[in-house]
Amino acid sequence: MKAKEITPKEGRCGVGPCPAVFKTDRKTFIVIGAVPANDDLPSNIRKKMGKGETAVEIPEASFPSN
Repeated sequence: MKAKEITPKEGRCGVGPCPAVFKTDRKTFIVIGAVPANDDLPSNIRKKMGKGETAVEIPEASFPSN
Protein backbone atom coordinates (compact mmCIF):
# COMPACT_ATOMS: atom_id res chain seq x y z
CA MET A 1 0.00 0.00 0.00
CA LYS A 2 1.11 3.54 -0.72
CA ALA A 3 -0.23 6.51 1.19
CA LYS A 4 0.06 10.27 0.75
CA GLU A 5 -0.46 12.61 3.68
CA ILE A 6 -3.35 15.01 3.07
CA THR A 7 -3.39 16.65 6.50
CA PRO A 8 -3.57 20.42 5.93
CA LYS A 9 -0.04 21.87 6.20
CA GLU A 10 -1.18 24.20 8.97
CA GLY A 11 -2.13 21.18 11.07
CA ARG A 12 1.00 19.10 10.55
CA CYS A 13 3.50 18.72 13.33
CA GLY A 14 7.08 17.48 13.22
CA VAL A 15 8.25 14.01 14.09
CA GLY A 16 6.38 12.02 16.70
CA PRO A 17 2.76 11.35 17.61
CA CYS A 18 0.62 13.74 15.60
CA PRO A 19 -2.92 13.67 14.26
CA ALA A 20 -2.81 13.06 10.51
CA VAL A 21 -4.91 11.99 7.51
CA PHE A 22 -3.61 9.91 4.61
CA LYS A 23 -5.14 8.94 1.26
CA THR A 24 -4.08 5.52 -0.01
CA ASP A 25 -3.71 4.00 -3.44
CA ARG A 26 -6.50 1.59 -2.42
CA LYS A 27 -9.02 4.48 -2.49
CA THR A 28 -9.18 4.53 1.29
CA PHE A 29 -8.19 6.96 4.04
CA ILE A 30 -6.11 6.30 7.12
CA VAL A 31 -6.54 8.58 10.11
CA ILE A 32 -4.06 8.87 12.97
CA GLY A 33 -5.27 10.36 16.22
CA ALA A 34 -6.11 9.64 19.82
CA VAL A 35 -8.39 6.68 20.50
CA PRO A 36 -11.11 7.84 22.90
CA ALA A 37 -12.49 5.43 25.47
CA ASN A 38 -15.70 3.85 24.15
CA ASP A 39 -17.42 4.99 27.34
CA ASP A 40 -16.78 8.60 26.29
CA LEU A 41 -18.28 8.21 22.82
CA PRO A 42 -21.89 9.23 22.22
CA SER A 43 -24.22 6.34 21.38
CA ASN A 44 -24.75 7.60 17.81
CA ILE A 45 -21.03 7.00 17.17
CA ARG A 46 -20.77 3.71 19.09
CA LYS A 47 -23.67 2.13 17.19
CA LYS A 48 -21.95 2.81 13.84
CA MET A 49 -18.74 1.03 14.84
CA GLY A 50 -18.45 -2.50 13.53
CA LYS A 51 -16.29 -5.37 14.66
CA GLY A 52 -12.64 -4.42 14.35
CA GLU A 53 -13.39 -0.70 13.99
CA THR A 54 -12.44 2.10 16.32
CA ALA A 55 -13.08 5.82 16.48
CA VAL A 56 -10.21 8.30 16.20
CA GLU A 57 -10.34 11.81 17.60
CA ILE A 58 -8.39 14.63 15.97
CA PRO A 59 -8.15 18.07 17.59
CA GLU A 60 -9.94 20.84 15.70
CA ALA A 61 -6.71 22.85 15.89
CA SER A 62 -5.13 20.37 13.45
CA PHE A 63 -7.23 21.84 10.64
CA PRO A 64 -7.33 25.43 9.41
CA SER A 65 -10.56 27.32 9.98
CA ASN A 66 -12.64 28.22 6.95
